[in-house]
Amino acid sequence: MRKSFAAGLLLLAIAVSASTGPRRAMADTPPAPAPAPKSDAASPAKAEEKIPPVEPSPLGTPAIVVDDSTVETLLGKDVKSTTGEKLGQVTDIIVGHSGDVRAAVIDFGGFLGVGSRKIAVAWPTLRFSSGGITLEMGRDELRVTPEYHPGEPIVIVGSAGAPPPLTTPSPPPQSPASTK
Repeated sequence: MRKSFAAGLLLLAIAVSASTGPRRAMADTPPAPAPAPKSDAASPAKAEEKIPPVEPSPLGTPAIVVDDSTVETLLGKDVKSTTGEKLGQVTDIIVGHSGDVRAAVIDFGGFLGVGSRKIAVAWPTLRFSSGGITLEMGRDELRVTPEYHPGEPIVIVGSAGAPPPLTTPSPPPQSPASTK
């Protein structure tokens, strides 16, 4: 659960920094040179083998500097419908095995947390703007959605971009009578 949250936040930070124009920073000090190999008088064969020194990179380690004011957490943010109706709050992010963000878990319905339930909505159905997070689904569509339970198979609603089946069905054979 924490790994998926951390991966989601990492992806969010990368997306935010890419959209706001990342600034590159270089390390002030070059990496420490490798220690010189010790010579062993007992084994002259090893003494003859000289390892060429590795020169430190003059550029240092590239890094991205992100302004704190542009990075926000998604957890706890309100999610609204396209009509402006509050649907719930983001409670978790679901990340796939390849590191791509698949869904957001929203605490939907209820009053002050009583009677609410968690549902997973497809990431592409969410729209992020300065005005907040908008879900391209309405309350009525979400009411019939199965509840999200960690550790159980996940039903993600609004996932129109589901992967195609492994085999494509072939068209049914036509009988000679239907071709006339």
